[in-house]
Amino acid sequence: MSGVPLEAMPEPNRPRIVVFGATGRLGRLLVHRLGQQGHRVLSIGRNTKILAKLPAERLVLDLMQDNSGMKDIRRGDVVINAAHARFTSAIIELCPPGIEKLIVIGSTRYLTRIPDVKAGEVRAAALHLQSSPLPWVLLHPTMIYGAEGESNVQRMAALIKRFHIVPLPGGGRSMIQPIHVQDVVEAVMRVIARPGLRNAAIHLGGPEAIPYWKFLQEIAEAAGSWVKVVPLPLALLRMAARLTALVPGVPVIKDAEVLRLQEDKAVDISGMEETLKLSPRPLKEGLAATFSKQD
Repeated sequence: MSGVPLEAMPEPNRPRIVVFGATGRLGRLLVHRLGQQGHRVLSIGRNTKILAKLPAERLVLDLMQDNSGMKDIRRGDVVINAAHARFTSAIIELCPPGIEKLIVIGSTRYLTRIPDVKAGEVRAAALHLQSSPLPWVLLHPTMIYGAEGESNVQRMAALIKRFHIVPLPGGGRSMIQPIHVQDVVEAVMRVIARPGLRNAAIHLGGPEAIPYWKFLQEIAEAAGSWVKVVPLPLALLRMAARLTALVPGVPVIKDAEVLRLQEDKAVDISGMEETLKLSPRPLKEGLAATFSKQD
């Protein structure tokens, strides 16, 4: 036996779940989880190779194209935007009246005070949902880690293993509250299980916020390495980040990422805990699971 849960037989009395972005990291996990729990699923994505491997009804579609003729969403469906918040407006246009709910995966990045295109896209998605007649739930996760191939924790682990010395503005005192990808999947499942939950925005995050320097130490420990965080003036750190694009084999760090290192990314997760009855796993537990998959 492989130990991988088998997909359950779909239950016809449940609403069908339409997943946009089904070929992405989060989308793939959602589709498999939905199948395991007996949901009928329509998986929508651009990557035909990944789509063909998903255990569900499948539809190839590019949300960046004109899809006005697409009539595959039906009354009673639960629609999930796991692609990106910027596609929310396009997905709303594809949804007929009478869907059970539109669930959108946003990001707490919308809280940043730094000019940021992606943050603006999340804010725009929220405004469009609020003006839409469709019932909706908007989930805003903090930094997501733990998915196969994700570029947050695993990219930092690669930097730590190569250099061990990590410069941070202020020595990494800003707060961060990352959430494991399976907790995000579970949050979506709990929204689906509550038909009466609608027109709500909920923050998703880890159980507690920790300083960034501590976050890096936890990553290093889980990855079997070590790290020393040293304070560096922001101007010098921005210059160093630009050099990452020139060094082969080093993960590229963008200027906006450096600027956001100054911001606290702690959020109130009472909505997650009280409305969804979901307690996120501790960071140490999530990191252990993340790096055990690489052994």
